[in-house]
Amino acid sequence: MNVAGVVKDWLLIAFSWSVIKDTVTPINLIGYLIAFGGVAYYNHAKLQGLKAAEAQRKSQQDNVEAGRLLEEREGEGNGKKSETQD
Repeated sequence: MNVAGVVKDWLLIAFSWSVIKDTVTPINLIGYLIAFGGVAYYNHAKLQGLKAAEAQRKSQQDNVEAGRLLEEREGEGNGKKSETQD
């Protein structure tokens, strides 16, 4: 919601600058650039966090699946050993 608020502010500033012809000083531009950089960094960090969480979840699923396959193989191996012992 905070990011949406910043974007709304940018749209209001762009509107006031283009339609109402409000002046934008160099200090204002620097502030806008800092805010834009902050939003871009926030989105980048959030996206990287989501990708890392997805990779970890997939890794855990792969580990569970590999464990099941090993259990099945061990079960088959035990069955073959008991057949040869009979």
